Amino acid sequence: MKHNRIIALILLAFVIWWGFLTTRLPETTMIGEPGPKFFPSVILLLMAVFSVILFFIKDEKKQETPELIMEDGEKIEIEEEETHPMKSALKLFAVFLAGIILVYFVGFSIGMIICLTVMLWMIGWKIFPRAFLFSASVTLIVYFLFDWLMRIPLPAGRLF
Repeated sequence: MKHNRIIALILLAFVIWWGFLTTRLPETTMIGEPGPKFFPSVILLLMAVFSVILFFIKDEKKQETPELIMEDGEKIEIEEEETHPMKSALKLFAVFLAGIILVYFVGFSIGMIICLTVMLWMIGWKIFPRAFLFSASVTLIVYFLFDWLMRIPLPAGRLF
């Protein structure tokens, strides 16, 4: 079974499980408002649709490597590099979990900057200052959006 199909089945199992858990939520708490059940239902519906699409997407065919022949007729074999997307995804997930733990101990601002910088470096932003500046900018925007505009306090951290 291909990686896309495995991921799609895992996502569909998650959607079914989470959909079952959201059946206990009330339809609405106030007349005219969407209620607590609305947004999880929309998100789960979108996840289910995209999981089904992911399941039926055809995998890319491997490109054939051209044969290289030297002047004396000897063939040169090129080793194919195997990629493991699940390994990369698990590494990013581990960094995400480490970021959550970091936010708990050092606070939202420092934890998010470090976590985003590491994630950007892992996906290919090899220029460190650019990844750090982008992470700091995103963190600043999220901080002002939540803490200043909506007055929702963000975690301060246990150590500081």
